[in-house]
Amino acid sequence: MVVRSSASRTLGAVMVAVAAVVLVAVATDGADAVVAWGPLVVFFGLLGWAAFWQPHVEVSDGGVRVVNTLRTVEVPWPAVEEVDGRYGLTLRTSYGAVQAWGAQAPSGRGRAAGREGEAAQVVRERWERLRTQGHLDHARLEQQQLPAHWHRATAAALVALPLLAAVTLSVG
Repeated sequence: MVVRSSASRTLGAVMVAVAAVVLVAVATDGADAVVAWGPLVVFFGLLGWAAFWQPHVEVSDGGVRVVNTLRTVEVPWPAVEEVDGRYGLTLRTSYGAVQAWGAQAPSGRGRAAGREGEAAQVVRERWERLRTQGHLDHARLEQQQLPAHWHRATAAALVALPLLAAVTLSVG
């Protein structure tokens, strides 16, 4: 099951749409305007996609996959020690805490009432079911650290585009 924050996805979609509209508007001013302003506009759209549209939490029989802006972390069920959903989703594991950027937090009143966000509820339900059924009774950690990979292309673009924008705007 994939859980995403609808509010974050809406913000990400708006940022990408605004970037597309602005890029078209800039293009009507000619190639020089696209060269000067294009990298900054593309950066804004990429930031919307990377920070708000892409992040999500995947819950499966094997564990929890946390896809954040710059990194994806695979958390196997035997590593989970605690699920905290008060401010979104934080998995306390044998390896340390893993926070899910894409998990929506409950409202202030919801937090005060002890409610959790949707992602935390889904993770907690699956984790508790596995524990109750005895699947985690003799759990072993098979790795030295959690499997994770960096989103290198996204990170490189998020660094390069503002630098390119600074250069093109200072030259232009």
